[in-house]
Order: sequence, then structure tokens, then C-alpha cells
Amino acid sequence: MLHVREATASDLPAICALGGEVNALHHQAWPHLFAPEGSPERDREHWQQSIAGENATTFVAVVEGVVVGFATVALLKETNSLLQPLSYGRIGSVSVAKAHRGNGIGPALMAQAEKWALSRGALDLRLNVWSFNQHALHVYKELGYVVRSVNLGKLPPVTGA
Repeated sequence: MLHVREATASDLPAICALGGEVNALHHQAWPHLFAPEGSPERDREHWQQSIAGENATTFVAVVEGVVVGFATVALLKETNSLLQPLSYGRIGSVSVAKAHRGNGIGPALMAQAEKWALSRGALDLRLNVWSFNQHALHVYKELGYVVRSVNLGKLPPVTGA
């Protein structure tokens, strides 16, 4: 049975391992941007910042006592003079263990993250997904997310020494 709850420091080893799965997918697609696989503990400080912060938290999905997924979320404020000022929830990283994908865990984590942000005054929900991650794009579209902008990048040409 699936249970989604806010993460605690004791969940960090599982979050680090699941974060490593996400990073491996990103590194495989774009090794020039994403770090190669390393010890899961390498990223502990990164994930720890998202647990129970004043304006950020992480939710974990637990099945039979084992953490099988997580989602990070933060509450941010838009203050750019060109845009309407508002608070929004930013979904950060989402990961579900490979063996548990396709069981509704990602959408359950997203629902909890969205609920958390909205309960704190978010008037909008946002996330970033890399173009190679077609599965994530499909899931987010099913959850009602739409493309609002396109972020382009270019690597400079390599010059000889």
C-alpha cells in the first residue's frame, strides 16, 4: 500500500539513491552537462536543503516500509517588474524507483507537492523538464502542465590548443 508523507533526515539515504537514478538518466542523455554516477552520498547536502525548509520540502512515497520515490517542492515569489507579482510552487526533482514506475506513485507525489504549495499561498505551479525526458513530459502533460516557454542552450565550439 502506498503512503506519501513529508521526508525527514532519516530518508536522506533513500533520497540520495533515488536522486542518483535521476542523475544517471540525465548523464546518459547529456554527459557534457550532468555529472557521472558517483556515491549516492555525494549529493546528500543537495537533497538535505529540500527537506523541511521554511519554504521548501520533500515528499516521499513509501511502499511496505521502503521509500520508492520522492518529489521536492519550494514556494517562490515572482517579483520581476515585467510580470505579475505572485507566489508559485516550483516542483524540483521527482524520482520513482524503476521497479515501481507505472503504479501512480509519481502522480501521487505531485499531488502532495501541489497541495503543499497551494496551502501556502501559491497561485501557480511550475516545473522544468529536460526535452530528452519524454516519459516525464508525458506524465506532466497528463497532470495538466503545459509548455509555457522553451529554454535553449548551445555549447561553444571546441577550439584546438
